[in-house]
Amino acid sequence: MGVFEFIVGKKKPTPGEVAKERLKVVLVHDRLKVNPEVLEVIKAELLAVLSRRMEVDEDNMQINLARQSGMDTVQAHVPIKRQKVSFEWDPPSHTPSQNANVLHGKVHIDDI
Repeated sequence: MGVFEFIVGKKKPTPGEVAKERLKVVLVHDRLKVNPEVLEVIKAELLAVLSRRMEVDEDNMQINLARQSGMDTVQAHVPIKRQKVSFEWDPPSHTPSQNANVLHGKVHIDDI
C-alpha cells in the first residue's frame, strides 16, 4: 500500500481482486458442502442470541465462510446500534470487607 492509499484509505479493489475473493468464497462453500439456506439459519440464530443483549443492524449483518491460515472459518459482521444491558456499580466503599474482591451494583436490561 502506498503512502497516498494509507492517508486516503484503501483503494477500490480491481475487478480481478473482486473475482478472486468471490472464487475463494465459492470454493470454501463447495468444499464444506454448505448451502445458502444453512447460512441463513446460522444468521437467524446469531441474530436471536445477540438481540437479547444488543440492538443490531439486521439489514447490514453478514455471515460468510472463508479460509484463513489453512482453516475454514465462519465470519460474522454484525453492526451494533446499542447495548440493551448496562451496569451501575456501587462505589468500592460500599463493598463488604469480607468480599473485598466482589463488586456490587445493578444490572439494567432495556426492553425495546
